[in-house]
Amino acid sequence: MLIVLPAGALVLALVLLIAGVEPVPTWFYVFAWYPTLVLLDLLAHRIGGRPLALRMPARVLSLLAWSPIIWLVFELANFRLDNWYYIFLPRNGIERWSGILLSFATVVPAILLAEQLLDVTGVGRRWHRKPVRVRNVDLRGSVVLGLVQLGLSLAWPATFFPLIWGATFLLAEPLVFRTRPDLSLYADLERGQWGRPARLMLGGLAIGLLWELYNYWARGKWVYTVPWLEGTKWFEMPPFGFVGFAFFALEAWSMYHALCAIGVAVPLTQPSRLMPRRAAIAGLIAAVFTVATLLGMERWTISSVVPRLADLPGVSTRTAAALQNARIRTPFELAQLSPEAVAKRASVSPSSADSLAKTARLTVLRGIGTRHARELRDLRIATVCDLSRADPQALWRQLPSKGSTRPTQAEVRVWIMAAGREC
Repeated sequence: MLIVLPAGALVLALVLLIAGVEPVPTWFYVFAWYPTLVLLDLLAHRIGGRPLALRMPARVLSLLAWSPIIWLVFELANFRLDNWYYIFLPRNGIERWSGILLSFATVVPAILLAEQLLDVTGVGRRWHRKPVRVRNVDLRGSVVLGLVQLGLSLAWPATFFPLIWGATFLLAEPLVFRTRPDLSLYADLERGQWGRPARLMLGGLAIGLLWELYNYWARGKWVYTVPWLEGTKWFEMPPFGFVGFAFFALEAWSMYHALCAIGVAVPLTQPSRLMPRRAAIAGLIAAVFTVATLLGMERWTISSVVPRLADLPGVSTRTAAALQNARIRTPFELAQLSPEAVAKRASVSPSSADSLAKTARLTVLRGIGTRHARELRDLRIATVCDLSRADPQALWRQLPSKGSTRPTQAEVRVWIMAAGREC
């Protein structure tokens, strides 16, 4: 019976998404993931009799508090990598930051709960191999290799960006091995037990698929601009990119359990004792890091906010009011209508209706948004098909930055490729 509640919440989120009832379309990722986390926990309980991991408030608080910090490390790296950006987030800063943190809070729990579910179903329990001795020199080598990968990915991101996925695992795992071998993946290999690392990687692939699925359906979402791989995508992710989820799962495990090892986080199942003073200091550092990184995201990775009718280029206040009176509430709704329907419902001329529909379609295309649409209009690019004929590099050079780092050249390529498919 308990499973019906999160399953029903997930179905309700899908219904409200399809119906366009805000804030679900913008924050569908959040509305979908929290019931999914509960479902993963309940399934592990139902199948394997495992005690519910999410019934302990201290554990839930630890997971939800530290998961955003762990992911923000990668957001910080993305300021240099520029592999993804965010579109159509809420206009209100408090809502925007709250939603971002709520979204990131699901990352680590998803990885850990997926591994737990695979464990109770028996995946990997008999995957034993010859024990691998882990020496001090190997641990030092792990740290050095992690630093090299991290350095290469940040120094030459266009070539070495994939190395970011795995670098923090190599850096964090030696600490876990030395202080909490019961939680260490290196210790698993030393015991000849390959099941948990394998479950994490398999679970990472499955969770990565859900991440991309839920993100694809959401209005507020991320868009990838991965070098070499922009042409073909499954949802928003280039197919090869899914491999990175397997390695990220190892990173998420080791980074979170490194926090457990120093006494500031609570493991999913094994007992652990928090050190209050150390946890308070770590929390203060994490809060400062969070605010600084979110401010950086505002400048470097958030490209557009939810567009309003009144902000569409060339739309007067009077016209926006006429559209609202016709129950055309958003540019997304306007973009779905034919010019004939707009003219009939809003009582505007056919030429005005045609211009309105085309402007809305340009604005909602791949997160362009009203600010960038206005800049494109100033360059005589007023429709999606006008955009499809532009040269990415030339257009990017003409766009005014006005103190902003967006759009990037890769982002302009995303726009033009999407426009080409539309036209």
